[in-house]
Amino acid sequence: MAAGKGAPKGDKRQRTRAALIEAAAGVIAEKGFDRASLDEICARAGMTRGAFHGNFRSREELFLAVVDSQLRPVSADFRPGESFRTQMRILGLAVAAEARRRAPMAAGAAAFQLYLLTNPQARARTATQQASAYQAMAEGFTRILPPGELPMPAGQFVIMLDALITGLMFVSYQSPDLLKDEDFVAAFEALAGPAPRPAPWSGGKAFTLLR
Repeated sequence: MAAGKGAPKGDKRQRTRAALIEAAAGVIAEKGFDRASLDEICARAGMTRGAFHGNFRSREELFLAVVDSQLRPVSADFRPGESFRTQMRILGLAVAAEARRRAPMAAGAAAFQLYLLTNPQARARTATQQASAYQAMAEGFTRILPPGELPMPAGQFVIMLDALITGLMFVSYQSPDLLKDEDFVAAFEALAGPAPRPAPWSGGKAFTLLR
């Protein structure tokens, strides 16, 4: 059978979906979900309404695809074997960087929260996904940290961690100049308790420096 010209149809469909998602992300970032019209999204993507309906069943489905593509979980390069404080510092820096990356999508993030609050079915579906993600996170922390390092059970800890991340993200969206990287780091390092003080010098007898 002779090879067909151009890219496979599946690739074209994926490119169409990606273009619509990217266009929707831009419009939602500028106007929020409620004022993001399909006509404007399609025009920005260079697509027709038919292209939209061929890839998404509803405006809400497109919105959720935007959320999946733009608001991914924070990824941090944890170092197995390092102390809890060090791991929290790594996470703090990762959250600070992700907050800057997501800043252009702040309106979309807020719109997603409102969508969940007003849509019980979507809220239940997201809760199921979150529970699975929390379990994976809890298992990850128990692998990279020695027993007893966490200040509370791992399952409870990752929920509190997610709440802290979400809160810091939205504060940074509202007041971009308020939080610096060191503020993010301090918030997460605080979970490890007070920083250890250096041991007192014990190299010999005490002495006084005279001028």
